[in-house]
Amino acid sequence: MFIFVSQANSQTDQIFLEVGNSRHEFGEYQGAIEAYTLAIEMNPKSRLAYNNRGISRSTLGDDRGAIEDFSKSIDLNENYLPAYLNRAASRYNLGDYYGAIEDYNIVIERDPENPIAWYGRGISHLQIRYFVGVCEDLNKAYELGYDFVLDIIEEHCK
Repeated sequence: MFIFVSQANSQTDQIFLEVGNSRHEFGEYQGAIEAYTLAIEMNPKSRLAYNNRGISRSTLGDDRGAIEDFSKSIDLNENYLPAYLNRAASRYNLGDYYGAIEDYNIVIERDPENPIAWYGRGISHLQIRYFVGVCEDLNKAYELGYDFVLDIIEEHCK
């Protein structure tokens, strides 16, 4: 559940980002990482390149490296919500459910209509066995259009 972004600020960044995006889409994740790294070398302030490289790293199982990239993207723009969502997913993958909840909280605070954040926080609450939070969050995700959570709600929120 990663948020992939393909906008860029300069033509050079756009070229490397598009190459990275294409490589990622075709399953060439190491090649994508290399392209995003070139974009970062050309523009070290490219939050998009860091974000997208983090996605490719996570896909290869390098969630620690992905978290570094998502954190750098956030450092470059603290209002860039896709990086918070992506970092939360990597934290969740590593079993850092409290860290994931922290990131989802930021997204929910700034974008309360984001179903991904409600769903992610809900399943993170499930992992730490905070069932009140599970039910509240998953019901909100359902209300926002995430119909697939109904089975989880029925199982855990009786």
